[in-house]
Amino acid sequence: MANIFQFGEKVPGYDYPVINERDARASAGIMFLFGIISLFSFILTHTLFWAEVFSLTFILEFAIRVLINPLYAPYMVLGALIVSNQHPDWVEAAPKKFAWMLGLGLGLVMAYFIVFGILSPIRMLTCVACLILLFTESVFGICLGCLVYKRFNVDLQNCPGGVCETPPAKRGNALQKVTVLVLFALLSVGIYQTLKIYKYHNFQPQLSQADKENLEMMIEDVADEAPAKPKLAVATPAHTIKNDKDCTPPQWAIAMGHKALWKEHHGCPQ
Repeated sequence: MANIFQFGEKVPGYDYPVINERDARASAGIMFLFGIISLFSFILTHTLFWAEVFSLTFILEFAIRVLINPLYAPYMVLGALIVSNQHPDWVEAAPKKFAWMLGLGLGLVMAYFIVFGILSPIRMLTCVACLILLFTESVFGICLGCLVYKRFNVDLQNCPGGVCETPPAKRGNALQKVTVLVLFALLSVGIYQTLKIYKYHNFQPQLSQADKENLEMMIEDVADEAPAKPKLAVATPAHTIKNDKDCTPPQWAIAMGHKALWKEHHGCPQ
């Protein structure tokens, strides 16, 4: 249990807990990618559904990192698998914990807006701030939260430039990682279903190509049966009454319940 609830790893050559910077940057890149996708989904569909799904997984991720153990955070696990063939880049864990606590704080702000359904500029700015933090860490390797931490803690220990070569620490067995990812996938599906049922019950996906073609064919059929332009009703003399064949109402008039009106307009006997 002690190994589960801890922050940072014990690595030979370091007398303080450390975090693999490569895992952190990889996970930040994955989260930034999903965040951008959810943002474009909002722009194209005008619904916050996917943005809120991502936001809730964002909150869950940082809650696990800060309150339990970064090794069991789903995005960290996925990032670690992607960069597993790279030599670890150990950094001091304390600044990372401070930075991720800031991320959790931003996540809780987003949770407030999601729960109460509030749309405001503050909500948008919070999302943009999260994306900026993820972008700077994944692309430039700049942890802005760590820089803030450094301003108040000048006595930081680290191995600059990676000159201290140490073997990778044991990261947990494969079964644990697979279990974390499976549980995270199931939880994501649960979040998806919960939002869809309780907040987006009227959410409808875009029409498929086949549905669009069928809809266009239906519109064309109605247009073919309808008259080219409406005509004014003109009283027709009795001697110009049409025969039975000419006085058969079209199907569109019958479907609209205008059979009698059509006959009257065309001088046909009722």
